[in-house]
Amino acid sequence: MAEKSHFNWWGFTSQLFLVIVLPLTVLILVVAFGSQSLHHDAMRSLVGDRDLRAVRAAANSLELEIMHLSSTIQMIGREAGSRTDFSDLSSTKEELAASFEGGIGLFSADGRLISTTHPAEFWNDLKNNSPGYFDSVLKSQNTPVFSFPLRLPNENKAYILVGTVTGNQNILVGAFTPASLVQNTLSGFVSSGQLTALVISRNSSNSGFEVLYQAGPFHSDEQLSTHPGIQNSLNGDSGINYFQAAEGEHVVAFSSIAPIGWGLVIEEAWEDIASPYLRTTQAAPLAIVPVFLLALVALWFGARRIVRPLQALEKQASELAEGNFEAIRKPVGGIKEIHNLQSELIVMADKLKAAQQSLRSYIGAITAGVENERRSIARELHDDTIQSLIALNQRIQLAARKTTPTDKKDLAELQDLVQQTMTNLRRMVRGLRPIYLEDLGLVASLEMLTRETSQAASIPIVFKAQGTEHRLDPQIEMSLYRMVQESLSNITRHSEARQAWVELSFTSNELRIEIRDNGKGFVVPANPAEFSKKGHFGLLGLQERAEIIDANLHLSSIPKQGTSVLIYLKG
Repeated sequence: MAEKSHFNWWGFTSQLFLVIVLPLTVLILVVAFGSQSLHHDAMRSLVGDRDLRAVRAAANSLELEIMHLSSTIQMIGREAGSRTDFSDLSSTKEELAASFEGGIGLFSADGRLISTTHPAEFWNDLKNNSPGYFDSVLKSQNTPVFSFPLRLPNENKAYILVGTVTGNQNILVGAFTPASLVQNTLSGFVSSGQLTALVISRNSSNSGFEVLYQAGPFHSDEQLSTHPGIQNSLNGDSGINYFQAAEGEHVVAFSSIAPIGWGLVIEEAWEDIASPYLRTTQAAPLAIVPVFLLALVALWFGARRIVRPLQALEKQASELAEGNFEAIRKPVGGIKEIHNLQSELIVMADKLKAAQQSLRSYIGAITAGVENERRSIARELHDDTIQSLIALNQRIQLAARKTTPTDKKDLAELQDLVQQTMTNLRRMVRGLRPIYLEDLGLVASLEMLTRETSQAASIPIVFKAQGTEHRLDPQIEMSLYRMVQESLSNITRHSEARQAWVELSFTSNELRIEIRDNGKGFVVPANPAEFSKKGHFGLLGLQERAEIIDANLHLSSIPKQGTSVLIYLKG
């Protein structure tokens, strides 16, 4: 016996090791040694996102500076008016020089230099190197126009012109160096020695590009013409790319500078930034090894004593919600708290079952009281009101024989009104107390109800009965009649149907009634308790009447395809 027990224990240990311990150990090793790749990708994306936000912020700053230059040249143009020099401008020479290193020049519409703050040779050289630019300024009128980068023969720095039309149709042009503009704007941005920043612009031929500003190292193995981000930024795009250089992978973030068509590209070797963090986080997964065995024991205990009992209890509670009061009584095991919870649920189920039975009895009593009241009202209307109307009708007929032709016409109209009133009262009496149900049975009464509903609502309703009818308890027949009556009422009031059907099927031990239509349909609530929340009080009444007579009610509906009500009654 001892050897058998030892063998079983060893088998359990082997299974535990092979099924749980070994897979979890492999998982820990995979997590530990795979964390470097995961952190590598995470830090790569983190640096890329950081650079993308930075390049967009820098591009926005440059756009603001460009807009400032555009506003400044417009302001000077409005201030210059019809003047031929800049002697009385509100801006000082120092303020103009801060914005326009090349100064400003005033030209006539035919391109003749009128006045300038710099030597005339300088401005004539700029004009000669920018063919077609002055015509573009004249066409734009009030919108400032920026030129392509211009390089003068004796200078190694590029200039860009920004021009506008003054009030007397002269052309006011300012010249600035993009390198200085970018340097002043990005001086705090390009602070790392490993970060490369490029500001580029299309050249005058529009077939290539020109570097306006460069900061940081540029590696010899990088071909600028095919460098990632160059064409993207010039095309107006914004984003990130990754570029494999000799010393490692670089992240390239790019963005366009919309008002002037420039592109801004920044590049850095992201591993130089991320490596310290990667080394720190590589060993982090190994910290879970000491708690592995404790976690395994806790997992086993929780699964066996908590999770499984709770799952079983959850399933029983679901069956309880569907009306199975006995399902909750089956023990589920587990810890003491779960036992206590199941005991409380059993007590709640008993109270709920008793309350449901009391409510069903109460609803049955109310329904019976309503039917008795309806029967009393119907009898009073039939025996008193209708008889009085019949007597009134006879009196009108007698009076009509003794009156003039004019009075006869009035009495005839009065007689028609009395006849219509009696017809309406008789229909009301049949609705309150279906006399056909007591005398002729369920089939005849439902057929008459179907015919009257079809005539009143002008909807074709097909009635069909199959099998041999057998009489039921009067209360059951009345409940079935009211359920069909309520279903037809819902069809006429809500369904917008073109046709409806009422079908009865009798067998030896079952009655099946189906009421369906081809109307607009609706979404049926998952739980009958939701009928009242959504305003379906008629459907709630159907459910309650079905419960009172122990019938099964099945309601189905598809939007735009119609609704079907099925009633099953056994016995």
